[in-house]
Amino acid sequence: MTSRVRGARMPRRLTALATVVSLATLGGLLAASGAAQAAARAATTPVPQALYLPADLANICEADPQALQQAIARHWKPSLASIDQWTQLVRSFSCDLSGSRDLGWHRVPLRTYESAIRYPLQWATWEERNGRSRRTVRNYYSAAQLPQKIDFWVGGRIDEIRYDRRQQRIDARFPAAGARGASGVVAQCAYTTLQFRQQNGLWLLSGVEPNLAPRC
Repeated sequence: MTSRVRGARMPRRLTALATVVSLATLGGLLAASGAAQAAARAATTPVPQALYLPADLANICEADPQALQQAIARHWKPSLASIDQWTQLVRSFSCDLSGSRDLGWHRVPLRTYESAIRYPLQWATWEERNGRSRRTVRNYYSAAQLPQKIDFWVGGRIDEIRYDRRQQRIDARFPAAGARGASGVVAQCAYTTLQFRQQNGLWLLSGVEPNLAPRC
């Protein structure tokens, strides 16, 4: 009688043990699947990538606007929205009113472009203190907060363009021409980075970072 009871209970124990093993295996598979999905998400997380333009497009004042737009669209897919409007805006900063001539490393008064600013506008500058470079950031939340005189140096040549898909931001870096500017600043390694974000479908200036004396 006892052997029969033991014989009847053994399959139940085996079944319970098999269930535990199956659950553990399933848990391992789910964990592995979750890790694989997390790795896939990390691999596809967009990171800002730089676009270095060829010589015939780097000077945006003289370059063919359509060819410049096509080069940018090929680099970032899907193509950026309103890239033609962004190109025109950058040309207005860098070139004369006709947008066809590089003015060189010239001073741009920011208040001239009040209608092309998106707030808050971030203004970042670099200062040398005790042999160390220090970055200072200010935010202006309206035109009323802008100083009466605030300007930056920019030229018609773009050193690099970066698009941050996650933040929906374009950064364009303009290097100095390698000569001493009108202000007396040695501009061999100087550059200015302009940041742009969209508002109501239009690209607007959202940040300026002039660096007139970087370490070379």
